[in-house]
Amino acid sequence: MKIILVAWLLLYGIYGVMTAKAAAPENAQKLMMPFPVICTPGMTEMMGALTTDYAVHISMTFEETPITGVVVVYNPNTHAAAVLHISESRTCLIFSGLNAQTFERPEGMAPPEVEVQQDFEES
Repeated sequence: MKIILVAWLLLYGIYGVMTAKAAAPENAQKLMMPFPVICTPGMTEMMGALTTDYAVHISMTFEETPITGVVVVYNPNTHAAAVLHISESRTCLIFSGLNAQTFERPEGMAPPEVEVQQDFEES
């Protein structure tokens, strides 16, 4: 179940980056998904705990807005992974799980048809 949540968040993050430039699909709905998260006042405490407990390292980062971002941590030896949401005042562990899989862009895949918009609206 946790791996499904991690995979969903990764796909949602990629989808969010892709739709930052393009309009949402016609059948898309904006939903608020309530679920528990674990937060610390800063990133140091969270990364320290994850490094000690799961021996993960930062695998990928991306900006959500100019003042918030997402960090994906991963341990290739144990296949443990986690997704963190970072803001100025806190770092939250959104999802964590086991049996993480990584994927490469398929050879011969066409480039994107739209440009990604780089100026984000403030939330």
